[in-house]
Amino acid sequence: MFRRTVMIFMLFIIASPLSAENVVKRWASGEVIAINTEAAPNTIVVKSKTWKGQDFIVGAAVEAGTVIMINNKPVQLKDVHTGDRVDITYERNLRVIAKTIKVKR
Repeated sequence: MFRRTVMIFMLFIIASPLSAENVVKRWASGEVIAINTEAAPNTIVVKSKTWKGQDFIVGAAVEAGTVIMINNKPVQLKDVHTGDRVDITYERNLRVIAKTIKVKR
């Protein structure tokens, strides 16, 4: 019964169109696997794990309002490196936008 309920819920989420009013806030912890500071907007890709242990990839735009911290000090995206462990919060609606990136060093 639980599995059937979850499947129906997942179908509802997938079938419902996203609009600017449907902002979903999420977070992930993982390893930075890619950064692009030459793209507009800049982007970051983080490899995380789901609660079931499966790989989960988050790719997000890094905009001017994104807060990036290393040891509680504000930095720029160019200071974050591939292989760094991070906590990232992001919003997903029509795009995925990083809101905070906290580097664990």
